[in-house]
Amino acid sequence: MSTWNDVTIRLLGPLALVKETESIPIPGQRQRRFLTSLALQIGHVISKERISEDSWDGEPPLTVSSQLQTSAWMIRRVLEQAGLPRDTLGSHDGGYELRVPPHAVDLFVFRDGVRKARDEYALGKHREASDRLNTALALWKGPAFVDVTSSRLRLKAEALEEERNTAVELRALIDIGLGHYTEAISRLSELVGHAPLREDLYTSLMKAYYAEGRQADAIQVYHQAKKILREQIGINPGARMTNTLQAILRQDERLLQVGHPERR
Repeated sequence: MSTWNDVTIRLLGPLALVKETESIPIPGQRQRRFLTSLALQIGHVISKERISEDSWDGEPPLTVSSQLQTSAWMIRRVLEQAGLPRDTLGSHDGGYELRVPPHAVDLFVFRDGVRKARDEYALGKHREASDRLNTALALWKGPAFVDVTSSRLRLKAEALEEERNTAVELRALIDIGLGHYTEAISRLSELVGHAPLREDLYTSLMKAYYAEGRQADAIQVYHQAKKILREQIGINPGARMTNTLQAILRQDERLLQVGHPERR
């Protein structure tokens, strides 16, 4: 009999049930949607209505009840192939529950790693935060459950992508704290491309450029942001970005203390 120390569910990339290094096949899109719905909220009873919405995008067939029962039966067979007990997938009057510990699902391991890295960063433990966050980000093998075809589940995957971007932003701030400005500039530039209306990203990018001694590039970021914000939502940069620009123009040394750089 396997344990959840041997078996993992992977959501951060193609959906997979993995025993040690062997991937256990999950047959059919209906079963993949079913398992994804449950794995996103392990330890909770997910209503049949919610699973139905995820599986059929709010337009379930007349035979939805029997199809859900069939999917549950097939998922239990997959779990048995991985050496897990059938009651890993619990049935309730109103829904189903995936009885899985958080450490067995890559999404929850990722979230725990990001939370701990953020705490370490707040305490100034930049190297520890860097190592922990690198491990967490390495869990991503592509867009979340990229091979699961459901419009509603794709929306949930997009929300997870935002969590990933937030972690990458933290990774950039840690880079600044370590004095790794080139790496921070690269990460922040990519994030700005994904979220061109976020002023905090521009502000961090300006500081990273300035810390690396590229004052002209830092100023150019401000003017680029100002143009985009005016054209797309009709506003000027806020006080934080403007104050950062003024600090750069007067070459305020306090701006270089933003990350409390450590030695490499």
